[in-house]
Amino acid sequence: MRDRTKLTARATFLKAAIVAGISLSVWLAGCGSPKPTQQPARRYSLNGRVVSVEKAKQQVVVDHGEITGFMMAMTMGYSVKNPSLLDSLSPEDQITADVVVNGDDVWLENIVVVKKADQAKAPAKEAHPASPEPKKQ
Repeated sequence: MRDRTKLTARATFLKAAIVAGISLSVWLAGCGSPKPTQQPARRYSLNGRVVSVEKAKQQVVVDHGEITGFMMAMTMGYSVKNPSLLDSLSPEDQITADVVVNGDDVWLENIVVVKKADQAKAPAKEAHPASPEPKKQ
């Protein structure tokens, strides 16, 4: 009889331990911290000069003035989400763009070339100022 009582007590204890473990697991899963609400992306206006275009990195390096409310003037690389935005850019182009900030992610959108770089530069003059100019044909 004692063995049967011990067996019943063990079974009851085991069932109680299992129920307690499941309850604790459910309680802990329910107490997880809620995800922070997603803040909308912030946008800032950028005016600057293209230093280089790095298509492989989907990035443009821009020497820009102060971005009011966000960053002081500096030269830095910015990612672009749409690589086709880089196709029309050349070093020395003057651009405007929107800097989009979403958490730690920063990228450029709405890139507009306001002044193209001078592609056809005048040929350099000879070192000696007295040398004659080349004849035009």
